[in-house]
Amino acid sequence: MLKAFVRDMLTYLPSKLLPALTGLITAPILTRLFLPAEYGHYALALGVSGFLFALACSGFGAGVVRFFPAYKVKSELGVFFATLSGSVGMAIAAVSAVSFSALFLLRGHLPDALYPLLLMSIPIFVVQAISNIFMNVVRAQERSGLYTVFDLLTRYGSLGLGLLLVIVFAFQVEGLLWGELLAPALALPFLLFLTTRGVSIRPGHFRPPDVTQMWHYAWPLALGNMAMWGLRLSDRYIIGFFRPGSEVGLYSVAYNISGKSIDMLVALFLLSMFPIVMNTWESHGREASEKAQTMITRLFLILCLPAAAGLSVLALPFVALLTAEPYHDGYRIVGYIAFSSFAWGLSQIASIGTLIKKKTPRIAINQIVAASVNLGLNLVLVPRFGFVVAGFSTLVGYAVLFVLQAYASRPYLTWRLPFRTLRNAIIATICMGLAVLGIYAVSGNRDGVHLGYLFLSIVVAVPVYLASLLLLGEANEEEWAAAKRLWYRVARRPA
Repeated sequence: MLKAFVRDMLTYLPSKLLPALTGLITAPILTRLFLPAEYGHYALALGVSGFLFALACSGFGAGVVRFFPAYKVKSELGVFFATLSGSVGMAIAAVSAVSFSALFLLRGHLPDALYPLLLMSIPIFVVQAISNIFMNVVRAQERSGLYTVFDLLTRYGSLGLGLLLVIVFAFQVEGLLWGELLAPALALPFLLFLTTRGVSIRPGHFRPPDVTQMWHYAWPLALGNMAMWGLRLSDRYIIGFFRPGSEVGLYSVAYNISGKSIDMLVALFLLSMFPIVMNTWESHGREASEKAQTMITRLFLILCLPAAAGLSVLALPFVALLTAEPYHDGYRIVGYIAFSSFAWGLSQIASIGTLIKKKTPRIAINQIVAASVNLGLNLVLVPRFGFVVAGFSTLVGYAVLFVLQAYASRPYLTWRLPFRTLRNAIIATICMGLAVLGIYAVSGNRDGVHLGYLFLSIVVAVPVYLASLLLLGEANEEEWAAAKRLWYRVARRPA
């Protein structure tokens, strides 16, 4: 199982690594093309499309991964696709109609520069929602290669088209939004064909009892995901209301830089974890699923803890390298956001028992509680202390979520936190951090923004961390053997 999990992670890796790297590379371009206030409007518009997706379809995305294996075992994929398509179509139509009406009524209360961007966010939501749902079908089918291809096509296509419209055709920030709309729209017909190929889908396959079952599973998750939207994005709107508009841009850019870096690793685990554990549960039961969950947790701690800590230590040179000078002050939130992503990943691993047992209302309650804690802290602290405290509030919210999800999932799938691995990862991370701080102390580079020292720090940090883990005896013989076999296969794979 370890071998299969790592193989899937390596297959999914390009779909997360390359977009993350591209996002980091384009940060210097975007921060020089747009002022912080303009970038803030762009971030707010994308945030609205994210909210609409969370409201309408996010629960169905999780439902795809949960229900697909069961329908496949019963040879009823036609029923599955008919039920899914009808449910998602109704949700998208209703939310789109309400959204257009709400924007029309609120037009007089919105900034002139923001209103057209918000209008564009609705068709972006429609196209990306359908695309996201069927990308989850690809995940459930465990076709990691196909997932990677389409994810790269849509992400790179969105970015490429957006920059083309901005740089060549002199569009303003709305050009980036046009890219977000056109790229997934062009790829969508091919995605639909490849995911449903060979499956007979007829109107008679649409069964109301199955629709009811899927909606009962999906809507509590949708409510919880709306709360998660609040946990991730409401801080931008609170900052924009109480603080100068430039702080929204500072916060959004720094959040994206740190979030993309750690979320890349977290997303790899989640993409590979849910299909493997769900299929293991259906095929082999609870004990095998718990072993898979523990194995994934160990790997998560080993890879993601040092990544979050390293990004926190190198926040200033990292942000200074990637952004224009007006955005540099955003480095102060990087550590908070990096560890927020780490806590989010742990909460998802811990909560898989509640998903298996379809206890989605409990998940939603936990997410609403965590988001409420975050929202309350932001409303109290942001007006006085500014955008930096919003990063702290985000970390507190995700920590609360992790504790609640772990507690709720225990009766259904016993999650065993590998404390030995956690201890070893912390010790190795401290050794890595000391090595990095030593480089800057010896160099006398007090402001920390020199590119050469940043590169040297990364080159030194990785082997120090790995060597520390080896000295602590973290990897067992079975894992070393599996890693060697996998490396041998990857190394021999034709280019």
